[in-house]
Amino acid sequence: MKLVPVARTAVRTAARIAAAGLCAAGLLAAPFGAVPAGAAVRAGAELTITVTPASGGAYRYLLTCDPDDGSHPRAGHACHALRSVRGQVENLNVEPGPCTHIYAPVDVEVVGRWYGSQIAYHREFPNRCVMQRTLGPVV
Repeated sequence: MKLVPVARTAVRTAARIAAAGLCAAGLLAAPFGAVPAGAAVRAGAELTITVTPASGGAYRYLLTCDPDDGSHPRAGHACHALRSVRGQVENLNVEPGPCTHIYAPVDVEVVGRWYGSQIAYHREFPNRCVMQRTLGPVV
C-alpha cells in the first residue's frame, strides 16, 4: 500500500487551497485595509493662511484638517471654526462685537483645498480687532 504519496498529495493540495484562499481574502480586504506604509495620507483640508498687517509683521500658517495639524498654533480650534461654516471662510463671524475705529489695515488670504473644493478667500480688514472678531482662531 502506498499511503505516503497520497498523504503528501493531499497535504500539498490542502496547502495550495489554503494559500489561494488567503490570497483571495487579502485581495478582497485590501480596499478596506490600512494605508500601506510610506504612502501619503491626504488631509481633508489643506489651507495656507497669510496675514499681512500694513505696519509689518506678516505671518503664514499651513493648516490641515482631518487630521487637524500643520504649522498653525491652534489647528484644532481653527478647523472647528471652519467646519462650522463648511469651509466658507467668508461666513465666519466668530465673536461679533465692538472694535476701535483706528485704521491699521490687515490683509488676510486663505487659499487651498477644503474637502475637494478649492478655497480662495481674500479680505482687507480695517484693523486687527475686526479681523480677530471675524475670523477668530483661523488667524
